[in-house]
Amino acid sequence: MSLTDDAASVTVTTPSDTEIVISRVFAAPRDRVFDALTIAELLVRWHGAQGWQLAVCEVDLRVGGRWRFVSRGPGGATMGTSGVYREVERPSRLVHTEVADGADAGEAVVTTELAEEGGRTTLTATVRYPTRRARDVVIESRMAGGVGESYDRLDRVLDETAIADRYRKVAAQFTARVRAVPEGAWDNPSPCDGWVARDVVRHLVEWLPAFFVGRWGIEAPDGPAVDADPAGAWAALDATIQAALDDPEVAGLERDTPMGSSTFARAIDMICTGDVLVHTWDLARATGLNDTLDADEVHRMLAGIEPMDEPMRQSGHYGPRVDVPADAPEQDRLIAFTGRRP
Repeated sequence: MSLTDDAASVTVTTPSDTEIVISRVFAAPRDRVFDALTIAELLVRWHGAQGWQLAVCEVDLRVGGRWRFVSRGPGGATMGTSGVYREVERPSRLVHTEVADGADAGEAVVTTELAEEGGRTTLTATVRYPTRRARDVVIESRMAGGVGESYDRLDRVLDETAIADRYRKVAAQFTARVRAVPEGAWDNPSPCDGWVARDVVRHLVEWLPAFFVGRWGIEAPDGPAVDADPAGAWAALDATIQAALDDPEVAGLERDTPMGSSTFARAIDMICTGDVLVHTWDLARATGLNDTLDADEVHRMLAGIEPMDEPMRQSGHYGPRVDVPADAPEQDRLIAFTGRRP
């Protein structure tokens, strides 16, 4: 029997009289999904149906280790569950027992398996109950909808953590170039018309805070002036952005922006990360440093902006596209798209 909840993108089936199988695909690698299932700081951000929140989340992740969750819901209702880990095979498999407080249905055994393909992870959780009646009680509780809502919340958490990690990786590469600028090279001309190397940092330090300070209640970076210390000015901005992305309350906060309603994390992913990536190339070219960019991020950005060629030109974000061969490397195609000559 299938109890699929289409709205929640969760498939729930009952392959035997005592089993429920729950499955969903997440657009994230399985190690990240495994962490979200087993790290308390991540679990409290998603576990539970809409309106429910973990008030107690204790995880001793080892064979024989115990776990305990207590959720609070509407009207002060509480629900507690606990169990023992039987198998822990990161990042592919987790087996644990589960007993609900006050229930007389006995102990269930939950086997969670994670299979990754192309950066997407299929989560399959098989819950085996001691009796058919115990299983049917869970089915009658309309658990499919609750699980679907919980997994929707998990999907958002995975998206936010991926954004934070992406920004961290791209920003670290820009930081490395900033720190490596040779003495006297800050006034070298850059690929951006009319800018010197120092102006590449100035652009980021001045316009990015103007976008997010105030809108998300984030204080302006307290760093030195770009003219006095470009590396210090960038470090202050970078620390401010990363701290906000790593704070779940800020990262998930939704606000109106010129691009429509967006969370802080998604706005940074859309506006900031790609800008830092391209300006890493600008700074490297201006100062004679290695201009090779992260290939995965180049591919991701190029795939995202190529379909938006006309509106991006009209917005004034980029100059005229530079012609390069159709079979040119992706980095050259990205740089050419933004109006720079590779």
